[in-house]
Amino acid sequence: MNLATIIVGLTVLLVMVLAVRSLMNDKKNGKCGGCGGNCGGCPGCH
Repeated sequence: MNLATIIVGLTVLLVMVLAVRSLMNDKKNGKCGGCGGNCGGCPGCH
């Protein structure tokens, strides 16, 4: 593996970690990221 591959891999991993963290914070704060407006079919959001 070369340095460029490692840097790209770490960048992708960092983006994934930040996205999961953001989703977890939203859920903890009562927000539902990803509802399509059908509250009856969105368990755990409301």
